Parts: sequence; C-alpha cells; structure tokens
Amino acid sequence: MKSFHLLKAVFAAGLSAGVVLSAPVQAAETAQNVRILTNWFAQPDQAGYWQAQQDKLGKEAGIAISVLQGGPKIQTIPQVASGQAEFGIANADDILLARLNGAPVRAVFAHMDYVPYSLVYHSNPAIKSIKDLQGRTFAVNIGNAYWEWLKKQYQLSGTREIPVTGDLTLFRNDPLMVQQGYSLYLPARMAAAGIAVQQIKVPALGYRPYSVLFTTDELIRKNPALVKATIAAVQKGWSNYVRNPSGLKAMLTEMNKQISPDIYDAANNEMIENLISHDLSKIGCMSDARWKELATQLRSVNFLPASFNEKQAYDRTLTPGCGA
Repeated sequence: MKSFHLLKAVFAAGLSAGVVLSAPVQAAETAQNVRILTNWFAQPDQAGYWQAQQDKLGKEAGIAISVLQGGPKIQTIPQVASGQAEFGIANADDILLARLNGAPVRAVFAHMDYVPYSLVYHSNPAIKSIKDLQGRTFAVNIGNAYWEWLKKQYQLSGTREIPVTGDLTLFRNDPLMVQQGYSLYLPARMAAAGIAVQQIKVPALGYRPYSVLFTTDELIRKNPALVKATIAAVQKGWSNYVRNPSGLKAMLTEMNKQISPDIYDAANNEMIENLISHDLSKIGCMSDARWKELATQLRSVNFLPASFNEKQAYDRTLTPGCGA
C-alpha cells in the first residue's frame, strides 16, 4: 500500500508512462480476454484468481481470465485506470485515497476480510502489547495509512521509521527492530531463517481494510455484463481454492521462491480459518459499515476530508449472493 503523500504522483505517473506488463495468456477466439493485475508476486492471498484462470472459469460467459503477476514496480491502481488491465488487486484504503485523488476506480469484490498486516519483533516475553514497543525502530511503508493511524491510536512515541524491504539482515542484527509484513508470511520466513519472533496483528488492533478486486467506473458503466461475469468467475475460483487449497501449491511456489511449501501451507491455513468467508456463497461480499469504519479512521489522521463520501469507492451490487 502506497503512502498518502505518494499516491497522487504515482497515479499520474502510471497514466503517463506505466510499467509494461507481461503479455496476457492468449484467449480462445470466441472469448474476451480479461486481465487481472495482482499487487505482488504470486502467493496464496491471490489464490482464487489464479484458480479462476487455471479452471478456465467464465468460459461459458464468454470471458477468459488472465492473471498478471505483480511486483515492486507494479502500481495496480494507475495501471488499471490507464487501461493496462481490466481489473486489479488493492487494499480498500488505497481505493479510498485513489478516489480522493481523482482515480476513477471502484472496489467490486472483497476476497479477504482484511489485509493481514502484522508487526513482527524479536521474541520477548516482556512485550504484552503494542505500547511495549515504544521507542523502537520500525521498518514500515513510511506514510502508510495504517501506520499513521496506529501511531495516533496507540500514542506511539519516540519511534524511528525506516523503509521496509524484503531483506531480513537489518532485522536479524537489531534486537529492537520491528518489521512490517503479512502475518501469512513474514513470521514463517523469519522462523525459516532461524530468527525467533513474535507478532502483533494489525487487524486485532482495529485497522481492517478489505483486500479487494477493483475495476474502473467506465468498465462498470459500459460493460456491466463483463464485470459481473468476471466477479462470478473469481468468486467460484475462490470457492474452488478453499475446497482444494493444495491444488495451486506447485504452481505458486514455483513462481515465487520466497514461498516455500511449508509457508504456503501455513498461509493457507490462516487464510481459510480467518480471512475468507466460511459461507462460500458469500465470498467477496462487503458491508457499508466496514467501509464507513475505514473512512472514519482515515479521516481521524487527516487522510480524508470530512466531506468525502466513501460510497463512491465501491459497488456492493455486482457480487452474487451478497444481498446488496
């Protein structure tokens, strides 16, 4: 998730130049190719989309889903807004901030109930809460909305902030460092590297943006049938994945070498237990209350103005079974 201070510039840069994406999989002659751009390298929190591609879901509706792998140079919001893909994956707070800055994008499907952000630190039984981490060095996305909210909500003071990277060396060598990551992966990566850690999960502290699939206002307006067919296909993809979570293991661990088979299994277990609806017919559903909660949190740290209407950033009516 990009900082509030950078998002407007990133959006503008993406529209004017954009990172060139890899070519999509060739669709059948009679099917319309639908590209879904992920926000990182292939990993389990994207599994339902890869499953939809693998199972050729949407074929009967005349679409062929192609998943495009993300990475550090991929900015899904500006690239989808500029037409380099029909759909993208993002965090709900990023969508709110993008709307504020003029990006014509809208969330249409929530594949995970919250972004699994976590603060990971060297094991220490004396640490009971986030307030016990006062004065430490935090490796985070500086200016990130969740981080600014945490600092204010929990009155963190005396902290030193440095940009987070995928390198574990600094963390290993600094017993007082705290590092941002996903609870699905970072603690397991630390353990595999021989570093004993504990974590504080950010959603448990009250900050819970959805992980979402989004598209453009224009596509919703001009081709609602394609949008609905894509959402129905990925909803089925997530359902198929939950029923057989090991089915993508070989493919995703080959595509992303940082996800070992053990990390893949642990991530799947946490996702299925905590992050994905246990009612498979409700996968993707969103609530007005959750969007309002998030917008209120962003207003509390001056990321959104009081006049901003969060309902412009999402559409609950397009996902089957959600009763919107």
